Amino acid sequence: MLNKVLVAAAIFTAVASPVFAQADIKCDQAAMTKLETDVSQVTDSARKEHAQKELAMAKEAMAANDQDKCKSHMSNAMKGNDPM
Repeated sequence: MLNKVLVAAAIFTAVASPVFAQADIKCDQAAMTKLETDVSQVTDSARKEHAQKELAMAKEAMAANDQDKCKSHMSNAMKGNDPM
């Protein structure tokens, strides 16, 4: 029984973390400008290219007033900035 509870808690944590993290993201011009600055400072060329593509898609979504898509792409662009 305890194993089932622990497995359920682990699955919930894995699924819920990205959702809560995305809720903190604001899809506005100020956040987009900061993200552009962060992306420009990425030194790994593969990560930078991926982040730039996600940033471009986030800008398109922001222009289309699609907040969920914008936040998702901004989150993906931010992940390109995280050191692994």
